[in-house]
Amino acid sequence: MRLGLAIFQRAGQAGMPVLRARLLGVQGRRSLVLDRTGFQPGGLSPPGRVGFQPAQQDQRRSPVRLGEVGEFNFIDRIAALTGHSGAEVLVGIGDDAAVLDTGSPEKLIVTTDAMVEGVHFRTEWLTYEEIGWRAMAACLSDIAAMGARPVATFASVALPADLDADLALDLTRGLAKCAEACGTALVGGDCAASPQRIFIDVMAVGTAKEPWLRSGAQPGDVLMVTGCLGDAAAAVAMLSNGQQRDAIAGHLLNSFVRPGPRLREAATLAESEIVRAALDISDGLVQDAGHLAKQSNLGIRINSQTVPISDNCRQAALALDCDALQWGLAGGEDFELLLAMSEDGAEEAAQLLRDGCGTNLTVIGQIVEGDGVTVLDANGQEIPVPRAGWDHFGE
Repeated sequence: MRLGLAIFQRAGQAGMPVLRARLLGVQGRRSLVLDRTGFQPGGLSPPGRVGFQPAQQDQRRSPVRLGEVGEFNFIDRIAALTGHSGAEVLVGIGDDAAVLDTGSPEKLIVTTDAMVEGVHFRTEWLTYEEIGWRAMAACLSDIAAMGARPVATFASVALPADLDADLALDLTRGLAKCAEACGTALVGGDCAASPQRIFIDVMAVGTAKEPWLRSGAQPGDVLMVTGCLGDAAAAVAMLSNGQQRDAIAGHLLNSFVRPGPRLREAATLAESEIVRAALDISDGLVQDAGHLAKQSNLGIRINSQTVPISDNCRQAALALDCDALQWGLAGGEDFELLLAMSEDGAEEAAQLLRDGCGTNLTVIGQIVEGDGVTVLDANGQEIPVPRAGWDHFGE
């Protein structure tokens, strides 16, 4: 889920906040016009590209825009092009991270995560250190989703040349601080000039003896989630409504500006071998549950009555005339763990996290035969979810 530029508007009877993403210019930076020939600052041809002509396109077909394809269909198309390159690649595209066999007892876990100014974050809402922290946290959350331990991280940043150098250092400081807080380190990367907006790409490397995958769920398993859902969405809704940061409950604000990957919880549960399938909730509960269902070739039923929503989230929804449950179902960027395990192991897992981490683990649904994700109310009737979660190219 990319909440940084979410402009919330009410839609439908449920009052669900719909994310309307629009790119906003950053004050003091030159606007760029992008057409089919490339970037044209100030309407001029790209430097050194006089007479530049775009590559010839196949005129026999009508172009299909990415917005029509959608983010996840696009990823499926990429996966079909690549495949596994060798016996060392145990898991490739399609999970939270790649799994590599290097011949050691533990598997190597590798993942990347990108953030773009105007899509994932706004400098009006976040300090530069918080921007760096969030970028690192999002990537390390994928390591947690694999039941892995982080070993090292790398970050590449593209920054405008007119950006204050101290602010640029603040951004990298946020990257490094988050890595350190998560028991690892920022050990390398790259930097480049950006024509206008900030771009951050983080890579994390971890290890796991038996990595959790999205494909391991079994019929009859229960679906469990750590912590609470919807807090980050509530914070963004309040910021979009014009509220100042100091007027937002600290718990809600922190969930947005300084999310904490559930690495400690993952390590605790990985030792018990209870978890059968997992992923982290970044695009929204319903959206991400759909990925687990698809990879496991099964269906998921979610009990709306047990989705954990904090009191602060409910209060924010009441103040904004929104639906807290819809934030919990589709808000995204919660960075909580969504786990499938046997019903017999659920109480043991919950006890392990309560005692070892002080974290709640809640049963919110069940794995069933079939496909897709269904959300049910107290009477067992399906609840419509106007927007299942975030899709970068979705319309």
